Amino acid sequence: MNKEKEFIKIIKETLNLKEDNNIKIGIGDDAAIVSGSANQIVCSDSIIEGVHFDLNYFSLEDVGWKSIAINQSDIASMGGEPKFFTVSCGFPKNFTNNDVKKIIKGIKSACDNNGGKVVGGDIILSEKIFISISSIGEIYGTNFMTRSSAKPGEKIAVTGTLGNSAAGLKLIKDGIKENIFSNFHLRPIPKIKTGILLSKNGVNCCMDISDGLHNDLINLCDSSKVSASIKIENIPVSSELKNMFPDNYHDIAINGGEDFELLFTFNDLPKGLLDEIIIIGEIKEINSNQIEYNLKGNKYTPNFNPWRHFE
Repeated sequence: MNKEKEFIKIIKETLNLKEDNNIKIGIGDDAAIVSGSANQIVCSDSIIEGVHFDLNYFSLEDVGWKSIAINQSDIASMGGEPKFFTVSCGFPKNFTNNDVKKIIKGIKSACDNNGGKVVGGDIILSEKIFISISSIGEIYGTNFMTRSSAKPGEKIAVTGTLGNSAAGLKLIKDGIKENIFSNFHLRPIPKIKTGILLSKNGVNCCMDISDGLHNDLINLCDSSKVSASIKIENIPVSSELKNMFPDNYHDIAINGGEDFELLFTFNDLPKGLLDEIIIIGEIKEINSNQIEYNLKGNKYTPNFNPWRHFE
């Protein structure tokens, strides 16, 4: 048996897919055939060794988990539920059957915990590990959330605390591999259920925080042709982050990427849902100050160091 066929056999055995009436043709054919009953979300994302992860601190299971989780988060930001994934992998020559199994175990774990099933993909030889995912999700309703729908007067809100992933990465790079923040970076949890609730309750503008709050606010404002006013003291930061980085936790929360929380705007929400989110500002008419930061009534200028893909 050649190596590619060995890897495919391991993938099928590790995923151990149960029968699903919506999967007509699954792994092993030229393409998958699936069915659904709602509007579909289609997205894709990729991670590559040396850019998005470093094997000095990522386990192969972590790599598998994160490759799926970032796609699940994109689906969450649209208010959908993950359904199907195709997974294209590039593996180096020295990759073993056990290495493949570890990555697929991470992928399966992310699917089992956050939703969706792998229905196909591809394997090629590559100098570095890369994983490229194509995803299909479903929206059960007629309300679509996009980043281009923010309106002046709406509140700006986020889910969860920010800056944890960036803090975890910094401590890992400083040699503290096992730290209180490490799993926020290595195994992020997409906000699937919250995204669905936001969509069902009429939220129109939403995106996930993958490139950092500041960068993603810029993306939201650019797409919606609006500006934003942010109260720094309202940005949710964990007590652990404040204690560990007392001099710059605001900047970490503003710049830190890969939190995979949701950033959205709204007018009204039910109280039960309001208790789960944090309001950090307000959408304004477009002006020269695209994003204005204030700390307790005074203008605040963050120390910007945002993530950019090609720098």
